[in-house]
Amino acid sequence: MTDEQDWFEQEEKKKKEDFEKRYFNIKEGDNRVQFLTHMAKLVQVFEGGKFRTAKEGDEKTSIKGLCYVLQDGLIKEAKMPYTVVKQMHALRANPDWAFDAWPMPRIVNIQAIDNGKKFNGRTVLDITVMPSPKLTEVPKEVLEELAKKPTPEERVEKMRGKDDTKVDEEEETED
Repeated sequence: MTDEQDWFEQEEKKKKEDFEKRYFNIKEGDNRVQFLTHMAKLVQVFEGGKFRTAKEGDEKTSIKGLCYVLQDGLIKEAKMPYTVVKQMHALRANPDWAFDAWPMPRIVNIQAIDNGKKFNGRTVLDITVMPSPKLTEVPKEVLEELAKKPTPEERVEKMRGKDDTKVDEEEETED
């Protein structure tokens, strides 16, 4: 017997695969990436089961660093938790790991361990950033593709504009 809605499961699987090709999400365990850009400040608020960019006057904000990383040969947009931003800042200040320009010249392992706590229904992970001692050059093709992408600041601005549009549309609909 065939299910007439098999297409739905296939579409959901395809959406998930497409998402994973475009965006980096920290998963429990080892997450090996190479930072391609600096991290732009992204201030968000958790509302309605998801994050939105914060507006002036919002309370309980969450600060993340928006950047691009290289993972499995793919350029991915990443919203790094403040813990990662802080640890990456410490690495750049450490003379043993310091580097002057992006991309970072080595792969970093973002180790995430479930600490048994939940926040807004999500598992809280303890995160440690461990750089590889081996220097790694970013392929020329990756750098060319990266140059075509908006900067992290441009992405943050676009996200702000997108959130403002949604709010305005909702307000107009309610009236």
